[in-house]
Amino acid sequence: MNTERAIQLSNQAVSFLESKSFEEAILSSCAAMEIFQQSRHMAEQVLSRQGNDFIDQCILNHDKTSSSDQTIMDDDFIYEHGIVLPMNTFDATVITPVLIFNCALSYQLAARHCDDGTHQAFLDKAASLYQIAYKDQDQDLNTIFKFAILNNIGVIHKMLDRCKAAKACFDYLVSMMMIYVDTDNSKYLRLVQGFWNNVLGNGRETAPAA
Repeated sequence: MNTERAIQLSNQAVSFLESKSFEEAILSSCAAMEIFQQSRHMAEQVLSRQGNDFIDQCILNHDKTSSSDQTIMDDDFIYEHGIVLPMNTFDATVITPVLIFNCALSYQLAARHCDDGTHQAFLDKAASLYQIAYKDQDQDLNTIFKFAILNNIGVIHKMLDRCKAAKACFDYLVSMMMIYVDTDNSKYLRLVQGFWNNVLGNGRETAPAA
């Protein structure tokens, strides 16, 4: 089935990311999106959903982060972990943003190994894909997923000297983070340590001079 093949290719892209085979990750994740697009109308006909925070649960299930596990570029933290979907995932509102996220992440991480021209093109492509993955997310659901997207978009803007856009991302992350500080939700706080690095460090550097 096309949906299963798309998930398989997307999960394969995650494996390529973990082995730092970024070109292969791009090819695999792009193929996953193309194949799923062909069968998306069938997936969208599914009436049942797979839980309000299913994407966040996938992130937690495949979590490989640690307190020292960060990708640093000029002191910027990038959330670099792709999202693995169970092969029996059937909800288009889950599959679509995850496939797009994995493709965006592939472009962002690959950009580090490109020349100047391709570097910016890959970062712009990643930012556009992240925005598509984010736009249909419910305000109160899949918060870790939204953290990752906003953080990575903010890093891209900062790398491309789009200071106001970067600051807007990091400022919004602060408001989201306060929720977890107030509720002392440790399983989420552990995953956002790297985001604090950007918000409290690099986020300030993006602020325009008075």
